[in-house]
Amino acid sequence: MAGMAAEPKYRELADELKQAIRSEATLLGVALMDGAKLPTEPELADHYRASRGTVRQALAGLAAEGLIETRGRAGTFVRRLPLLEYNVDSERPYREDQSGTVTDTWSSVVKASGREPSQDFKFRIEPASRAVAEKLKVEENDLVVVRELLRFVNQIPWSEQATYYPYQIAKACGLDVPQDIPEGTVRRMAARGYVEDRVHHEIGSRPANMEERRRFNLAPGVSVLLFRRLATAKETITRLTVEVLPADRNVITHITEHAAEAKQ
Repeated sequence: MAGMAAEPKYRELADELKQAIRSEATLLGVALMDGAKLPTEPELADHYRASRGTVRQALAGLAAEGLIETRGRAGTFVRRLPLLEYNVDSERPYREDQSGTVTDTWSSVVKASGREPSQDFKFRIEPASRAVAEKLKVEENDLVVVRELLRFVNQIPWSEQATYYPYQIAKACGLDVPQDIPEGTVRRMAARGYVEDRVHHEIGSRPANMEERRRFNLAPGVSVLLFRRLATAKETITRLTVEVLPADRNVITHITEHAAEAKQ
């Protein structure tokens, strides 16, 4: 049987450089911290005993992940944002801190990481597009309430979220107003009789578009994660939430707990 093909040299080099950047190691006298200037391609080629073409391919892969950026003739620099772990937690969209104050889970996670969350809020009422109408099971051009958030971590744009509500449900729950809902929309709907009992998650990715590259200051080639959630309450669809999360600063995780099986 033929042996497995060896991993391409540029991938080996990319993995080694990635580990060095993530551990903030020192390479050829350079501490690879955020903003540090990398050694030149010839220096890296000599150090790793690789061709400049191999080094260039490895660096291109790191740039696509948002770990480095090239600034013209100035050189190539480490551009490393600490990853925020975004846990799929549909059952507890809100948490209470030690003082008893209710905060959304995302803000709690950011604060627990030692960083400061903030957000910009937008509101609109619009006719449902075909795609939104199909998800919400309403007619195309029926009115939907859209509540949007642009989220920041330490004032850096981090993700954006848009939630679409069927107009009649939003009106019945008092979500059809351009103000923040202190207790959160999920709790507000539950208090009005729409207790979510099922949330369908869909996670995907795609290349960032020009507007997203501008909004999040993304390096060329960085993708965005798409996190969609469709919630129901007693078989009535209550909302569609769509989040866009740049892949250079977010990771989506999910933890499944299994009860121990009884031994026979």
